[in-house]
Amino acid sequence: MDVDDGGGRSAFLLRLGDVLRPLDEVAAIRTATVRLLAEEFEADRVEFVEDDADRIGPEVVVHPDIAADPALTEEERKEYASAGVGAMIGVPLRRGDAVRGMLFVHYRRARTFADRDVALIRDAAERGWLSMENVRARAALRRSETWLAAALDSVPVGVAVLNGDGRIVSANAAYRQFLPGGIMPSRDPACVDRWRAWGEDGEALTSRDFPGARAMRGDRVVPGQEMLYTDDGGREVWTRVASIPIYDEAANIAGLASTITDIDALKRGTEALRESEARARLLVDGISQAVWEAMPDGAIEADSPSWRNYTGQSYAEWRDYGWLNAIHPDDRAPTLDKWRNTVRQRTAIDADYRLLGRDGRYRWMNVRAVPLVDDKGRIEKWLGMNIDIDERRRLQQSVQNSERRVRALMDSVPQLLWRADGVMRWSWASAQWCAYTGWSEEDSRGLGWLAVVHADDRDAVLAAWAVAGRGGDVEVECRLHRRDGHVRWFSIRATPIRDEHGEIVEWLGTASDVDALRQAQERQTILVAELQHRTRNLIAVVQSLAEKTLLSASSLDDFEHRFHDRLSALARVQGLLSHATAGRKVSFCEVLRSELLALGAVDRDGWGERVTLSGPATVALHTKLVQTLALGLHELATNAVKYGALKAPAGHLAITWRVDETAMGGRTLVVDWQESGVPMLDVAVVSQIRGYGRELIERALPYQLGAETSYAFGKDGLHCVLTVPIASPGMDEEGD
Repeated sequence: MDVDDGGGRSAFLLRLGDVLRPLDEVAAIRTATVRLLAEEFEADRVEFVEDDADRIGPEVVVHPDIAADPALTEEERKEYASAGVGAMIGVPLRRGDAVRGMLFVHYRRARTFADRDVALIRDAAERGWLSMENVRARAALRRSETWLAAALDSVPVGVAVLNGDGRIVSANAAYRQFLPGGIMPSRDPACVDRWRAWGEDGEALTSRDFPGARAMRGDRVVPGQEMLYTDDGGREVWTRVASIPIYDEAANIAGLASTITDIDALKRGTEALRESEARARLLVDGISQAVWEAMPDGAIEADSPSWRNYTGQSYAEWRDYGWLNAIHPDDRAPTLDKWRNTVRQRTAIDADYRLLGRDGRYRWMNVRAVPLVDDKGRIEKWLGMNIDIDERRRLQQSVQNSERRVRALMDSVPQLLWRADGVMRWSWASAQWCAYTGWSEEDSRGLGWLAVVHADDRDAVLAAWAVAGRGGDVEVECRLHRRDGHVRWFSIRATPIRDEHGEIVEWLGTASDVDALRQAQERQTILVAELQHRTRNLIAVVQSLAEKTLLSASSLDDFEHRFHDRLSALARVQGLLSHATAGRKVSFCEVLRSELLALGAVDRDGWGERVTLSGPATVALHTKLVQTLALGLHELATNAVKYGALKAPAGHLAITWRVDETAMGGRTLVVDWQESGVPMLDVAVVSQIRGYGRELIERALPYQLGAETSYAFGKDGLHCVLTVPIASPGMDEEGD
């Protein structure tokens, strides 16, 4: 069919537009375009080709008589002949500046093609191609929104995007439970009293210094501010609120991205994580267009009813370069420069600008024009059309905004994020993962991520995946190697993405650091067991002290005085043992000085007028030795004050200690207690006296500590030697 340049041409394009407008599948658009072109031009075959774009040139291809076409090689003519093609038109299909396909119109026999037919076929092909591209763009946006929603579903924190008024634009349920009114606290008088926070100085923060309010002023509140929230039932929940500003294209703050993490369980000793979801929405408008012609020098002379119908310009306002007045002022100069360069270089133009419609609104248009040349290569005129790409620009802007929101959200969460296919082969890892593990995203793909998992935990992780593969989420705890080789515990959680048949096509997951919580729980278990053990031992010691003191006391007052002194010594021992529990070792020097200081025999530096101390200061004692050894030293020191060197005016006490190596590889502490200057009435009589202190030294120390003791009175005072094992091949001398 030879379509004229008037009503028939416009009618066909309008009919094509009416058919394509309601279609939302690429295959349906392709089929409709092919069918209408085949009917309109009585073609034997019309088809779109997208698989071999590298072999397609940028210009429209026209071969009216393939068998006699000198532009074709013999091999090409044979190839066309074998396919039953005698004449053809090929229209390149572009995506941006690149050719991505071609529409072919084939005839079995040679045929003459009018330029207007070629132009109309090209216009129809580009319209069909544009419709397919828009459908693909919408599908890509839906996939992006699905990925975003699934990613937020796998993040166990409240996540939201708020606008410049502080109102929620998109948020998951975990976030909305803290903002039931949908407005950030600093701008919602109804709920601001539910939130409390304190600064580093302990002073309460005003709502002006809440994370959301700070983000609206340009501050990045990351990793967040701890805040106490009170729910409807009066229950107080500790949270961590993080907020960062979101900027528009003009670098103005347009809103903020925010996360609320429920840290109540962690702060009080248990863990509670919440899954979340996100929603996004984008509206897509239809396509509008105008067709026009220009003189060889680029000026407009021919009328364009479609242009004037859209813009509302009169012919006088439109002709020559008057059409520029309908273009947005910011786009006029670059558009005119590009058009003049196109005319000068005799090349096609593909440009975007904003065009003012008769309704007073600007919409983005894509202008395309090609020169129509005669058989001598001279330009007869330019043929152009404007395609309404306002919808596409909005889609692109929405995708960019969505990506900015995703980036902002991903940057604000502390978890390590990843994606994997249905059989746990990773396809993507977040920057947090790469920074923590030291593995690149490329190295982590496939099963490479397993190398980061501790070898003892890999079977458990794989087993969790196997169970989840039959339906459900992945939840497992394992150890991950940090880039410096350190290992920390993480909670791995993943949510599946399923196709329309319910089959898992992808996993989106997180890894949350729970190492501190696990260590706290383990330390608590150890401390409780140690407390129970020491309490039982302490009760037994107190009971024994009471019994022994009672046996040797001459009266109740005497019992009270002795028992009080011995309990004080025991209390001092417990004070020293508390240092060991806190991680600092107790030394023999500390135990000795503590007893002598309590009796006033030495000062805090270990110096006394009648006391000489000599020995290494760093002899660490096993906690099992401290209590009994300290009680023995207390008895020696007490007797020295009451009866010995610290009572006699000329008395002197010399205490020396050293560490000896044993033949079996062990170590012993040797303590030499030498009193002098003590008047002794009868050494033989004194040597027969056996009180509680002597019983403790000569019997309790050997029995409980495996010590060897010597307790003897000389002509001027007591001489006692204690040899106590402090380390053996089976004993840890550095700890409990």
